[in-house]
Amino acid sequence: MKSVLVCCKTCPTERAMFALKARPGGTIVNRATRLSAMLAAACLTAVVVSGSASAQTALRVGTSSSGSIFYTLAVGLSTLLTKHAGIAATAEPVGGSAANMFAIGADKVDLAISNAYSAYDAYRGVAPFKQKIGVTLFAQGAPSFRQIIVRVGSGIEKPEDLVGRTIIGRRPALPEVGLITEALFKVYKIDPSKVKVVSTTNTGEAVNAIKGDTVDAVVIPGSAGASYLQSLGRDGKIKFLEIPDDKMKEMLALLPKSLALSKLPAKTYPGQDNAVNVFSLPSYMVAASRLSEDTGYKVTKTLFDNIGEFHNFHGVAKQWTLKETLNDPKIPFHPGAVRYFKEKKLWTPEMEKEQAGLKS
Repeated sequence: MKSVLVCCKTCPTERAMFALKARPGGTIVNRATRLSAMLAAACLTAVVVSGSASAQTALRVGTSSSGSIFYTLAVGLSTLLTKHAGIAATAEPVGGSAANMFAIGADKVDLAISNAYSAYDAYRGVAPFKQKIGVTLFAQGAPSFRQIIVRVGSGIEKPEDLVGRTIIGRRPALPEVGLITEALFKVYKIDPSKVKVVSTTNTGEAVNAIKGDTVDAVVIPGSAGASYLQSLGRDGKIKFLEIPDDKMKEMLALLPKSLALSKLPAKTYPGQDNAVNVFSLPSYMVAASRLSEDTGYKVTKTLFDNIGEFHNFHGVAKQWTLKETLNDPKIPFHPGAVRYFKEKKLWTPEMEKEQAGLKS
């Protein structure tokens, strides 16, 4: 935080100086200098306190595309902060998880919803991040899935059928999308040069490409019940590419440790009659490490003291709990979050040790 001391004739420092200069006597310079220094310090303190207070009255919550579950959750968090904490919080659709980590590093957002993979890479300064980003955890919850959908009518029934087809298999803001595509090709021995792999910047572009019949398949993000997948399912536009357990495990061995295997229950989407193997990532609510402990505490307290209200924003929100939050974090908690957990008697010596290890 930058502090600037600006004095004018209305400032107490300047008024005192004018009064002293008006007095006769040889000690005026020393007296004026001493008083000026004291009042300047007081002025500076006031500015610092004011700046700190203002930082806690408005927060920007970075999230993914409008209409996504992450966006809905960000709106829910912003609503709670505005309603219960007196913080003017706004949800800002920045893009994918990596984009939100870059936004935190550039001081464009203060909080964000991200997957664990991008948050971990940002904290460690692993590619695509050229340097470490000050990002800390305050909540974690519902996993975000990475599934492969195919366009009905594309002729794709199995992974080998991707040869000669077009797949959206890259997304700069979600590096894991490209890694999953590469793992799929490697496990199924598909020559990448025989598949047209294209990139999009957001989920909306991928959805429109499927609707417009311009692509045949997509590696797409989304928590269970994502509205855009519901819509595509209702319209009969998509089906899920089914990959058996053994092949999923082979693919997982080629992917970052932050990814896991999950099953999308049958009937999650219209037309989805069978359970589908998908990759999953824990979802994080993160705060810039530059935020004060008081701000981090207020954010964490507001969320969990009103968690029932938060759960009403979306069915997936019910998976955001204190129990889930404290389970196997991949990055350190914000000091304000730790303060809240200690206040609730949830913080243990083991967690303290784990926190220290994550910071090292």
